[in-house]
Amino acid sequence: MGCRRTHDVRRIWLRGAAGFRDGCLSGRLGELLLRVLLFSGGIDSSALAYWLRPDVCLTVDYGHRPASGEVAAAASICSELGLRHEVIFVDLRHLGSGSLAGTPVSGLARAEEWWPYRNQMLITLAGMRFLSEGLREIVIGAVSTDVHSDGRSPFLRGISRLMSLQEGQVAVLAPARRLSPERLLDVSEFPADLLGLTFSCHTMEFPCGTCRGCIKHAELSNYMRRGAR
Repeated sequence: MGCRRTHDVRRIWLRGAAGFRDGCLSGRLGELLLRVLLFSGGIDSSALAYWLRPDVCLTVDYGHRPASGEVAAAASICSELGLRHEVIFVDLRHLGSGSLAGTPVSGLARAEEWWPYRNQMLITLAGMRFLSEGLREIVIGAVSTDVHSDGRSPFLRGISRLMSLQEGQVAVLAPARRLSPERLLDVSEFPADLLGLTFSCHTMEFPCGTCRGCIKHAELSNYMRRGAR
């Protein structure tokens, strides 16, 4: 993997009006023109982390069932890549729906894992956390196969415009929006030996093997094995 930079980790808990409370903290903080990647530890966002090498990878535990699996995967990948990793904890479990929340699927959902306004929430939290550090770009791992409205071009253009109208003029970028997951793996040259660190389950902290996330993970794993990269 070559030379690794120091792996910076910061954990932050959100407790209503109490604001931020720092947990363990290591490494440097504060860079101008910061680029932050919303990082779930899944294959798409891991490929983006490898490809773009953002200043910070941000994982948000918002009370969804697979959160601890996502945090562990994201931390492992950032450690391998030498990227700064932060985790925000905010309990929104009572506002969710579908397989991520363990509740009935909404009639508005295009797929069982739909969570209302999820990407809008993640982008907002990233902006709130990093604006004081010089945040300029938030990168989201949307790909061409996304079925939810908040992974499609109209939403992504709209939320970027909304963020740019506020203090800091932050842009929201989706560099893989027109790429299939397979094409993203090819373009990013994501190494096959990191695939085992990624995590995509929608229902629990370990792969269930049957949800849409796990099925996608298995299909992409097979794709990479066939390519023998």
